[in-house]
Amino acid sequence: MAYGLIDKLTNFLMPVEEAAEFEQLSTRERKAQLRVHVPTALKVFIASPRNEDEVRLLADCLKNNMAVLVNYEHVDELLKQGIHDFLSGVAFVIEGTAERISDNIYMYLPLYAQIEKQLFAVSIPTYVKKKG
Repeated sequence: MAYGLIDKLTNFLMPVEEAAEFEQLSTRERKAQLRVHVPTALKVFIASPRNEDEVRLLADCLKNNMAVLVNYEHVDELLKQGIHDFLSGVAFVIEGTAERISDNIYMYLPLYAQIEKQLFAVSIPTYVKKKG
């Protein structure tokens, strides 16, 4: 009996005994065993905290797989560092990341979210004054 590559691979991964058990399952039971991971839309929570009491809401959003964009413009430097450290710790625990957007804006991302940064160089023409 000639076996193709697919048949050999199938028999290696799922021996004949297990394949027979799988074939005996009804269609409904087979569908219940299959899980398809459909990416959902990424939700972004934008915040501009003014004190440390608002940080818990931001951490909860991050734990619920929402990206959190934080503007630290209205916060002093010491409080900014404390909030950033706390949210970076939450992102680390859920295996997410923290990205610096600008001096006062940071984005904290859950595990499967990514941000793509592109830096553009702008050339400014220089004018040389002719001698003469």
